[in-house]
Amino acid sequence: MNPDQASFERCERNGHSTLVVTGEIDLVTAPTFLQELVAAAGDAHSPALVDLSAVTFIDSSGLNALIAARDILEGTDVSLVLLNPSSICRRVLEVTAIDQVFEVVDCAPRA
Repeated sequence: MNPDQASFERCERNGHSTLVVTGEIDLVTAPTFLQELVAAAGDAHSPALVDLSAVTFIDSSGLNALIAARDILEGTDVSLVLLNPSSICRRVLEVTAIDQVFEVVDCAPRA
C-alpha cells in the first residue's frame, strides 16, 4: 500500500458490522472514507464500529467525513462508534473535541 493511501475493509466482529481503516485519511482519501462509513452503517444494526487502530494520519477532511456520515445517519437507528483509535488519531479527536461527538471505545462492545 502506498503510504499516502488508505484501505478500508468491512467485516463482522462480535456481532457488529466493522469498518477497519488503515493508513492516512486526508483530502485524497476522505471521500472514499465517507462512502465506506455510510456503506458500513447500511450493513449494520446499531452500532457500526469504525476501527481506527491502524490510522497513521487524519486531517480535517477525515474529521469532516466522520461528521458528514453522522449527519447522513441522523434519524436512523444506526450510530457510529470509533474503536481503538491510534495514538495519532486519538490526539486529533481529543484536540478537536470530536471525541465528545462520537462514542470512542478501546474494545468492541458485545452484541
